[in-house]
Amino acid sequence: MSVEDLVLRLNHAKEVKPRRGHQRSWIAQCPAHDDTSPSLYIDLGANEKVLIKCWSGCGANEIVTSVGMQLFELFPADGYEGKIKRQKKDMCFHKLHCDISNSRRENGFKQSKEDKTAELESFMALRGSH
Repeated sequence: MSVEDLVLRLNHAKEVKPRRGHQRSWIAQCPAHDDTSPSLYIDLGANEKVLIKCWSGCGANEIVTSVGMQLFELFPADGYEGKIKRQKKDMCFHKLHCDISNSRRENGFKQSKEDKTAELESFMALRGSH
């Protein structure tokens, strides 16, 4: 599928002059909310990226889902798989648990069983064992 498939599923879609160096541009009524006038802009960028903007605040996933598509259908099947940044997230999560435990100890509180369990679970997730 392509950006054209998305445009065909929209109400009152109209191709307009390409904006800011994009290859093609459209306006349409947003299917994700009760839209009475076109508030949705779809652009096909120079690098083949699809840009979706609802000026009422609907997200791209909401818009695409409301017409029976999935977001990945708008992009070429080039085999790209994004890098997983889980370790950084887990490191921050573990550091947060350690900071909370240290703060509680500094303020004269004993570490509760729940705090110990949460700290251990975050450490195990960091190590990939959880």
